[in-house]
Amino acid sequence: MTKLIRVLLATAVLPGAALAVAGVLENAWAHRLPDPVATHWSSAPNGHNSLAAFTGISLGLGAVAILLLATSAVTALRRGRPLPRPTVGVGAGFAALPAAVLLSVVVANLDAPDWHAARSGVVVVPFLLGAAVIGVVAALVGALPAPPPGETPGHRPTVGLRPGERAFWSGRAVNPAMLWALALIPVAIALLPAGLPWPTGAWIALVGLLVTALTYRLSATVDAKGVTVRFGLLGVPWRHWALAAIREATTRELTTFGDGGLGLRFNPVTGTTAYKVRGGPALALTLENGRTVLVSVDDPETGAGLVNDLLAQRITRID
Repeated sequence: MTKLIRVLLATAVLPGAALAVAGVLENAWAHRLPDPVATHWSSAPNGHNSLAAFTGISLGLGAVAILLLATSAVTALRRGRPLPRPTVGVGAGFAALPAAVLLSVVVANLDAPDWHAARSGVVVVPFLLGAAVIGVVAALVGALPAPPPGETPGHRPTVGLRPGERAFWSGRAVNPAMLWALALIPVAIALLPAGLPWPTGAWIALVGLLVTALTYRLSATVDAKGVTVRFGLLGVPWRHWALAAIREATTRELTTFGDGGLGLRFNPVTGTTAYKVRGGPALALTLENGRTVLVSVDDPETGAGLVNDLLAQRITRID
């Protein structure tokens, strides 16, 4: 089985099959369901929605989640990035969540005379466990191991910058899936029996989108003044390290959930600061104070090579 087939099986076929089954069963049982159907529970059903609207939203969210997951996974595969088991498993489980919610609502309302007489919302539990099982299977099938972290001993990137020459490098990374995830997760929770009320889910999604807009993209630049990192659409927060503060630069392969996850992460034990919007290749700066800075950007090899060449020029320069 090729890597592409494994990845597609884990990220598209498995959650897609769950969504298809949910849609087929809802259509087959539609005549046995009240309309509207109960979609929210406390001790008893206390919220309802149109059957067609609820089904359409559930299937739509599921389709978008599967598309984003499969596209992100195939892109990572094409670029030679690892697909760790936790990443694949959590992604597939999340993509299967709308199908689990739809099935649980259908079963809870099946043969009820009206939505007030729907069964307990506890029926969602086995379907959520089913989504978790899909995640576990996807992790076993579609995960691709990461290469050993760090660079080959003795390898110091360079771009061959000559004395007196000037150069500039800019690298960036974007993770639009972060925007979709923080928008869809509150909405998916609102779909759960006994979940969030719709207004609350919508407000959380809006706040999540605004926060993520500041952190879902990352850029780094290297020039004679040093290295600058900027987050988000507005370029803030940002951080600059002068060349005098840097000892050397290399590259490293990062996992999505390693080093504390995505965003700005600091490990007080190792002294590592990570600026991450995705897993994959990253620029690694070793500072003069012994700390390490990791920046997840595309083409970090060139950025690291330019840093090292600029450092070499600075050391050999005669003032």
